Amino acid sequence: MTELRAVGHPHRRVDGEDKVTGRADYLSDMVLDSMLYGAAVRSPYPRALVRSIDTTEALAMDGVHAVVTPESTEGLPSLRIFADSPPVQRIITANPNFVGDVVAAVAADTLELARKAVLRIDVDYEVLPPILSVEHAATGEIQLHDAAPENRAGPVIAIERGDPEAQLATCDHVFRDSYTTQRQAAQTIESLVCICDWIDGPELKVWTHLDSMFHFRDALAEAVGLDPERVIIQPPPNLGATFGLKNSLIAGLEPLAALLSREAGRPVKLVLSPDESMSATVTRHPATIELVTGVNADGKIVARTADLVLDSGAYGWGYVVALSMLGKWATLYRCDDIRFTATSLYTNHVPGGAYRSVGTAQIHFAMESQIDEVARSLNLDPVELHRQNLVRAGDRLSMGTEIRSLGVDECLDQGAAAFGWEGPRHPDGAAAPIARPLDVTRGVGMAVGMHHSGLTGLIPHPEGATCTAEVTNDLNFLIRVGVVEKGQGSSTTLTLVAAEELGVDPGRVAVLNTGTATAPLDYNGAEASRTTYIVGRAVADAARRLGEAIEKAGSVAAVVGEVVEGNFVPDDKDPLPVIGAHFCEVEVDHVTGVVRVLRYIAAQDVGRVINVLGCRGQIEGGVHHGLGYALCEELLFDEGQPINSNFMGYKVLMAADMPEIEAVLVEVPDPDGGPYGAKGVGTPVIPAIAPAVANAIRDAIGARLHHLPMSPPKVLAAIVSNEQAGSPQLLG
Repeated sequence: MTELRAVGHPHRRVDGEDKVTGRADYLSDMVLDSMLYGAAVRSPYPRALVRSIDTTEALAMDGVHAVVTPESTEGLPSLRIFADSPPVQRIITANPNFVGDVVAAVAADTLELARKAVLRIDVDYEVLPPILSVEHAATGEIQLHDAAPENRAGPVIAIERGDPEAQLATCDHVFRDSYTTQRQAAQTIESLVCICDWIDGPELKVWTHLDSMFHFRDALAEAVGLDPERVIIQPPPNLGATFGLKNSLIAGLEPLAALLSREAGRPVKLVLSPDESMSATVTRHPATIELVTGVNADGKIVARTADLVLDSGAYGWGYVVALSMLGKWATLYRCDDIRFTATSLYTNHVPGGAYRSVGTAQIHFAMESQIDEVARSLNLDPVELHRQNLVRAGDRLSMGTEIRSLGVDECLDQGAAAFGWEGPRHPDGAAAPIARPLDVTRGVGMAVGMHHSGLTGLIPHPEGATCTAEVTNDLNFLIRVGVVEKGQGSSTTLTLVAAEELGVDPGRVAVLNTGTATAPLDYNGAEASRTTYIVGRAVADAARRLGEAIEKAGSVAAVVGEVVEGNFVPDDKDPLPVIGAHFCEVEVDHVTGVVRVLRYIAAQDVGRVINVLGCRGQIEGGVHHGLGYALCEELLFDEGQPINSNFMGYKVLMAADMPEIEAVLVEVPDPDGGPYGAKGVGTPVIPAIAPAVANAIRDAIGARLHHLPMSPPKVLAAIVSNEQAGSPQLLG
């Protein structure tokens, strides 16, 4: 592989020094002249009708400047997530459908005053019977949304290829298993905040957390009844991550702040509390997954079926999540005879939404747990079972694109070598030592994960990006992009790409996003690990064209002020596939059920390393996300009421809980992928983590856990059940 000058070498983040020294300003720090603060009145019931609202006392308070109610939204449309999804949510509703739905809001001089004022608003509710499970939703006894018949959050997905039922009848072994996954709530390093300024006639200015400026702009414009050009989205200089949480519009944030600003005639800042961020925004979709896999005696997969039900909460759009699940499930393993069905249903819970590795995290937990069980039953090394059945370059993706590059064997080989993999420590049927009381056991596990870079074929509008490049007056280089730097390190990565193409030191390149009013169009933004792949190609194109202009002009100075445009639109029908193989070792306490992950190896095919420190950081951060999903993170409800939506109740792994992590950067370039063959890494690292941990726990205790998270009570119950069934307790 050719050695490059800037790409692939360690470089400091371009924003790193300001962040670690505390000089960086975040949206939470931002204050506008005459700015007010907003707060929301939220429904305490999962389903109700608002009979009346009395705002008299709140409006009488000194410093309260505006109150908005459902009447304030008359004439405005209901919100939709995508162009093809039904409009089912109101900015402010008289028919709340989950605990946390906004029924009124206040703008006041201070945040403290605004939060006091909402307590002075008297709301009279008629409490209605809620739908609190997908089983209840499926009965149709209660219809939540007129625009969503049978409570379906999108069409039922049903595909069949070949004759799986007939082929299952011929298999030597058939495995039938059920799995469930939970609601996971994103924990961003910065509180969710937005500022809206809707005081200059028809123009709405917005500063907010977000993934995609232009997609977000269009959705917000529709929600508040403006032309998109009248909505100006300005990303703050620094953002504390989103993890997919802001992949789509949240009714109780920007649209609500916009209405408050219009009503008050002043800018309004809306700051969500940690409780609101967890229970009143969006979460990962819970899923129930039933898998059937038939194999021959040698482990070759012959036929597969999958039946899924997703809980979309009050307003989610599970259909697109299920599509993502289908794409990975149908592609990861070679199999001619398959059937897949998925139904997404509305319930009276917090809406489901995007979360890092949309859909893929759920389906991989089930799929890779079952594959490990297949390997154990056949006394096969799971690495070799994967090697025998996994998709390869030359195969086709679900919409027909031929896979050009996929580092399957490289990830398996390099990951196994780094881990020192020799197979499970306690294969089924092997003699186990006599159990000692109050002991711990250790086990090892592995899993493979596939996700995608980009959104080609998954969304109604085309994938692609535009950027510009120019020489500044001081003879340095400026790249203007429409993608958001939300903490993922994209500015550094794009700087390295431009520097490489221009043949200059990265310190001479600046990457700038000036907001939707002036930035080049990049409709999909920082979603689906597409920045390096899609935007990186556009930046490389612009920098290359600028270099050619400089060469033609004879000097850098001769092209000062000339703006060159770069573009990239994929020719594929599918997004770019990205794969990884993960290995881990766990220790399980047989008294408490506590699981400690001791070592974690993540071998990820990144195509070509652009930003080496960024790659490692994304993998390490992803492992933290995935381990939390596997072991402890879950937003819990009791009769529709969130019961742990705070940092005391919602458990995340702390630094002391994290294992030793080794990121193995596998480079199998895609000739028509990102710049220099690069692929994505931030999202594709997630899918293999939960099943790798599940498989290691299975090795350690001799029992399979089918339900996430694998919390201490569940682990302990599995240990006790296994012992009562007569299986020997395994010792590491």
